[in-house]
Amino acid sequence: MRRLLARYDYPPDAEAKAIELVLEQAELFAKGGGRLMPELDITRAPRGVLAAQGLVAAVAEQGDMAERHYLELKSTLDLSTKKDKEKIAKFILGAANRMPDVAAAAFEGYGVMIIGVAQGAITGIPAVEMMEISKVIQRYVGAAGPRWDIVWVPVEGSTNQVLVIIVDPPKLGQAPFPCRASGDSLTDGRIYIRADGETREANSEELDLLIQRGSAGAQVEVDFAVEVLGEIASVTVDEESAVDEYLSKMRARLIDAMPRPEPRSTDAASLRAGLAGLSAYKAALDGLSPVVNALMEPEQRSEEEYLESIDRWESRFRAAWKAALPKIAASQLRPAIVRITNRTTTFFHDVEVNIHLEGDIFAFDYSEPEWADDFSDLELPYPPRKWGPTQRSLDIPNYANLGQLYTPSATQYAPPSISYKNGGSVDLNLDVGELRPRRAYESEDEEIVLVVADRSLTSIRGTWELTARDHNDVYTGEIDVAVAGNRDLTAVARQILALEEAVE
Repeated sequence: MRRLLARYDYPPDAEAKAIELVLEQAELFAKGGGRLMPELDITRAPRGVLAAQGLVAAVAEQGDMAERHYLELKSTLDLSTKKDKEKIAKFILGAANRMPDVAAAAFEGYGVMIIGVAQGAITGIPAVEMMEISKVIQRYVGAAGPRWDIVWVPVEGSTNQVLVIIVDPPKLGQAPFPCRASGDSLTDGRIYIRADGETREANSEELDLLIQRGSAGAQVEVDFAVEVLGEIASVTVDEESAVDEYLSKMRARLIDAMPRPEPRSTDAASLRAGLAGLSAYKAALDGLSPVVNALMEPEQRSEEEYLESIDRWESRFRAAWKAALPKIAASQLRPAIVRITNRTTTFFHDVEVNIHLEGDIFAFDYSEPEWADDFSDLELPYPPRKWGPTQRSLDIPNYANLGQLYTPSATQYAPPSISYKNGGSVDLNLDVGELRPRRAYESEDEEIVLVVADRSLTSIRGTWELTARDHNDVYTGEIDVAVAGNRDLTAVARQILALEEAVE
């Protein structure tokens, strides 16, 4: 050994120190019954007394050699002094300012500080109430600073206890934790990190990493439920019992109003009766007041034009009826509501949800039943005017309503909470806004209805996407919407067409 030390030009006392170190290691080896010092179990954090006791016993055999970025040992601290409590605060800040992947290598990411243990000795320190410790430490770490806890481990044969400080694992999305106050070894605003065997100020590269940690985005717990409620159904109308019957009756009524030629008679009696009738008719016409004649406009259409107008109206009516069916359905089905439940403890802002429902399904604006029960509401063409003279317009102005001035509505327009796009399937878009933790959002009632065109479907499959401000992820899921079956709207159609009453 002497030749080896001389070769590397060690100082004269190096030999004695080396020999002393070898003797110390030999003594420890002998105390261990010829065993090497045990390795620390760093697979789990010492969050309970039993786990902490095992860790204390293990580090007592290794001493300062056990110190790493995840573990700091102190043989003693006087926790009655602010100076020594400050050392705990420094470790808490340093442990919390590690990178998550580095911290995860030991103790499940937790940082551990043990006070009252030295190599070969478990002495402990006088126990102090948590409140007394926290009151000083929180000044340096701040209310929004790292989370930490303590475990007291009893020392056999002593009133002292070993204090174990446990600091929560650092996470992505956490900005650097600065020191919040100045002290003997701490400076307000500085960033401290825990390195192997020491807690010190962060250098520029380490600070860059911590800034990246804060901007990386926290791993947010995601648990959403998206539901479509209401009556999603197919609808049918018996065309023969409704539209065909209405058009048939209305056509007959219009044609019946046309003049019919009188049958010819050749016998003398009939001829005399006819002449008498014409004389009576002429006398009656001559007796009409000129004022009455002036009020009537004779029929201007030819019979051919009249019949053609009936044909055109029937064709237009069938097309308009087909277009009106969705509005009729929208007035009869229970409106659809979208419910979005946030099952997490995270507050989401500026939430937008897109839902895609696949299949033969359509969305329509909901209508109140009284807004879809007559021709004007449904934009159905009225039949042509029945054959016959009409009353002349006297062009007399109507002053009755001049006093009813138009007053604009004071109600402010509110955009719908759901917008939709049809195209063989349907896409729904919802601007949710805020989605509070463990709360549900529901779209406005009476906005849309969902109608299924394929009566064989029993359910509609779909997908949803949710995005929110400050969250770079797109959260997705699947949705299954039950189809309520088929609604027969024939009776409603007959009521609209006044078929339950006599067609006038």
